[in-house]
Amino acid sequence: SIAWDIALTLLTIGIWNIYVQIRQILDINEIYGQERYSFIKVILLSIITLGLYFVYYEYKMTKDLLVKLDGENYNKSMPWIMAIITFIGVWFIVDIYQQTLFNKIVDKSVITSA
Repeated sequence: SIAWDIALTLLTIGIWNIYVQIRQILDINEIYGQERYSFIKVILLSIITLGLYFVYYEYKMTKDLLVKLDGENYNKSMPWIMAIITFIGVWFIVDIYQQTLFNKIVDKSVITSA
């Protein structure tokens, strides 16, 4: 749940969110069947660029999820909106949105494989 995710992130001083990021990277790599993302790369480049790479990463992750879900007919403004939200510091909203997309992709694949 959203409340549980925020509570765990606050209680663990952000460690829970690191776990969430790792899970999302592993999941999108599995969905696409290739190593598109690397947690180490995201962390290192985010540190080197003082967080700017993380904004790009959230943009790209959102775009890749939307493309997988809706094909090229995805809402092209959403990745930009998620990047802006990340930039202003409320990245947990982006995580929640991305988790919703992951859930829809899983639901869609379960329906099509049934």
